[in-house]
Amino acid sequence: MKKRILAALCLVMILSLAACKGSDTPAGSNAPTGAAPGSKAASQPADTMPTVLNQSEYVLYQNIFFNDMADDYVGKKATKEGTLARLYDAFSGKTRYYVWGYMDATKCCDWQWEFVPADPDSLPANGSLIKMTGTLTRDEAALDKLWFTDVTVELETAFAPEACDVDMTTMDATLERVQLLNMQYKPDVFAGQTLRLYGRVLNPTTIQHPYYDNAWTQPFEASAEVPAIGTMVILTGTWQDSTIQADRVEPTPDY
Repeated sequence: MKKRILAALCLVMILSLAACKGSDTPAGSNAPTGAAPGSKAASQPADTMPTVLNQSEYVLYQNIFFNDMADDYVGKKATKEGTLARLYDAFSGKTRYYVWGYMDATKCCDWQWEFVPADPDSLPANGSLIKMTGTLTRDEAALDKLWFTDVTVELETAFAPEACDVDMTTMDATLERVQLLNMQYKPDVFAGQTLRLYGRVLNPTTIQHPYYDNAWTQPFEASAEVPAIGTMVILTGTWQDSTIQADRVEPTPDY
């Protein structure tokens, strides 16, 4: 029990300290491709995942979560433009929904707002650019005790990622860390699931966070050739025994 409590606290702290499917099962997180009612769906999905750079949004995020200014915003409606991500929280047994972006092009600092969609199945695919409008609400069920409720979502640019159960390539750095922590502490929940992960080759059996040394590392076993150390890659494979059984480790430009 103590280990479970410690793991849950670590999960919350990692998300809180970042500089930064409609069902409660982790499988098929990229399946929904429709837009919410009233959305203006793009006629053709984008070839690359759109991301938002917004320094003022990052400052606001810092003020709310670190500078004791949450009371100034709780109960107020706001619109957040950013990238859509789904994260399966194995500690609570539920899928969480986020709109996120980076402070600037260095991708050194990110921000992510959790929200409660009215109809999760109507959301577009992970990685799509959306505008989320809702009311900031205190709730112990939120991972950081604050999330947006009474939400409407407008699709701005659709994205069509490769289908898999857990797609970390459509998450910002913080959400990617949190998802990996869930998988490492709850390996049986994710056993046999397909996934995609973006990072840097640390050695032939380890992938590392793409922008920071020591932020996270994840072991993998590859059946295909692994690119040179330092290469940015998208790793595709299956989660098994806390290791990624990789069938593809493909070099990719900045993602």
